[in-house]
Amino acid sequence: MNTCPLTWPEQRRNLLLFACCTGLQYLSAPITYVGITQASLLKTLQATTVQSNLPATAYFGMTAAPALLAYLFPRVWQLKRNLAVCYGMNAFFTALMALILWLPAWGVMPEASFWPRLQINMVIIQAGINGIAMPAAIAFLWEVIGRGSEESKRGLALSLAFGAGPFLAVVGSLIQVYLLGGNLFGWEPQGFSHPWSYVTLYGITAPMLAFASFLATRFIVPLPASETTPIPWKKVAPLSLGLFLGFLALLLMQFRLDPAALARNEVGTNLILSGYAVPLTLNLGFWSVHIGVPLMLIAALFVLYDYRDILSQRIFLLATIVIVLLYAGNTIASNMNLYTGLVLGEEPEKFSGIQNTYRFSFKMIAGFFYGWLLTKTNPKVGLLVTGAIFTLAQFWTIFAPDKWFMIAFGIYGAGELVGAYGPNYLLSASKPNEMRRNMAFMTMLMAPAAPIGFLFGDIAQTIREENITWGGMTSSEFGFVMSFAVCAGVMMLGLLIALIFLPSQPGKVAGMPEGETAIPS
Repeated sequence: MNTCPLTWPEQRRNLLLFACCTGLQYLSAPITYVGITQASLLKTLQATTVQSNLPATAYFGMTAAPALLAYLFPRVWQLKRNLAVCYGMNAFFTALMALILWLPAWGVMPEASFWPRLQINMVIIQAGINGIAMPAAIAFLWEVIGRGSEESKRGLALSLAFGAGPFLAVVGSLIQVYLLGGNLFGWEPQGFSHPWSYVTLYGITAPMLAFASFLATRFIVPLPASETTPIPWKKVAPLSLGLFLGFLALLLMQFRLDPAALARNEVGTNLILSGYAVPLTLNLGFWSVHIGVPLMLIAALFVLYDYRDILSQRIFLLATIVIVLLYAGNTIASNMNLYTGLVLGEEPEKFSGIQNTYRFSFKMIAGFFYGWLLTKTNPKVGLLVTGAIFTLAQFWTIFAPDKWFMIAFGIYGAGELVGAYGPNYLLSASKPNEMRRNMAFMTMLMAPAAPIGFLFGDIAQTIREENITWGGMTSSEFGFVMSFAVCAGVMMLGLLIALIFLPSQPGKVAGMPEGETAIPS
């Protein structure tokens, strides 16, 4: 049954624009896929292990923002504008990151002790902005294609987007290898000197995102007979408060990560009380653990309360738990990159481009396979297979011999498509009139994984600082291995829940009315 009012040429235009926008996201993957590149850059800027994990924490923490955007901008006519703004905002901050890295190197700014700290913070801030803009853009992009094309005609676009798309990510990664240097199958580019390598990498990524912003304005979106009425602000208050408290909790973690404060572990100040100066010592570890973590949990409760209608449905509740547990794997990439230096004996920076090349090469091949598998099976199989491969990457990282270690990043990339097939499971249970809100909820599921990235960095750093060793490994090696083992355990729990409790055909269990289908199936 034809449910899209657009002609085939108009639908084809939308499908090609969808593939192009997704392709540009993949081409800019060395920057937009937060983790490996940012960890290498922060290592170069003399950041700690925990700090090097914070860009991923900020990215996933900010992915809850699209849920609020879905409330604030519910009208269909706003779709193209919102999509263009998201890409444009990310392009602006990516260019700003290049500028902040460039100014001291060019001698434009005077030498200042605060500048390295500013650069470290800007890497984290840019990752957080990316966490707002890119998931929101992806959610808007899916809705555009859902409204602007027939389900039966989307197969080619999805194959191009998630099969050929990762090929463009490989191209972007090869550019990264050329800029940063390394050894890829005998190809040994020297790379640019620091910071010109990262200045160029961020600098060429910004125009890619700007071009995606332009393409977003060219979609054809059919308008409904009547627009959705904006929801009163008081009904958005729990979600807004939850997002604010979550952001505040991330800030407390950032204060905990001040390099100078880490060296002395406290900040001394005076509290003026009734005219008397009272010495007060603020322990930053206390604020991070005893205030920041509970604040994050309270924030999560407010957000969950806002989506209580979705989570009251058993299938959505179970799928949410599974996806959040599997998304823990998204936050381990920084530690995998930093561990490379211990395994291969060189700076992680030299391997970030090569690792991304493996990552997206495997993803490219797996993307075509998963699409075929989905046509032959059901949404649950796609979720289980991608999740199992994602978990396998951690075991490979722990046990692979040195010369085979880099394959872990390829397996990781193939499993990373759980980020497409997990949401596909939720969408398979969603009615068309629930699409926007459920998709906003879908993007928000990356946010609960944010503190896990902080945990992985803290595990590695704490074991190293406490000089804990095991099995002939140094404390640094053992710290990273333990973070990989914890990550694998979390994801295995998610797979077990999915295997036992999730139905194969979620649309039937959710009571999809006859003639209505999930988007995409």
